[in-house]
Amino acid sequence: MPIYEFQCDACGIQDEKFYQRISAAPDEVPCEECGSPMRKLFSETNHSFAHTVEGGPRPQNTGVHGIDYNVDQVIGRDAAERWKGIGVRNDEKDRVVMDERKAGKAVTREHLVPVGDSKGHETGFRVIQEAERKAANKARTIAAEATSSPPGK
Repeated sequence: MPIYEFQCDACGIQDEKFYQRISAAPDEVPCEECGSPMRKLFSETNHSFAHTVEGGPRPQNTGVHGIDYNVDQVIGRDAAERWKGIGVRNDEKDRVVMDERKAGKAVTREHLVPVGDSKGHETGFRVIQEAERKAANKARTIAAEATSSPPGK
C-alpha cells in the first residue's frame, strides 16, 4: 500500500496519506487544519541493490545503517576491483597497439579482438585480420538492413 506525504503551503503542516493504488493518489488534498490545498511531496524511496557482488550473493537493503554501510563498502571494493581489471585490459591493449605501431602498422584499440584460452578466459588481444573484419562488417550490414526494413519486405 503506497504512502504519500503532503504539505500545506499555508500552515506548513505535513501529513501522510495511505492509498490502495498509486493511481488513486491525488496531487493535492485539503489541509485538515486550515483547509488550504496540501501538495504531494517527493519522498525517499526504499530500494534494494541491483548490483551482484562478484563471487557472492546480492546484498539487500536492510534499513539498518551499520549493516548497509558495510554492504556499501563491499560494493565499493568490488567496483574498485572491476575498474582495476578494466585498467589492466586497457594497458594490455595499449601495449599491443604500441608493438604494432613499432612494426609500422597503423593500429588503434578498435582494431583489436580478445584472445582466449580453451576455457573461454581472456588471455590477451590481437589485431583483427582482414577476412574477420570483412565478415564482421558484412554481418553488421545484414543486421542493419534486417532491423531497418519493414516486416514482409
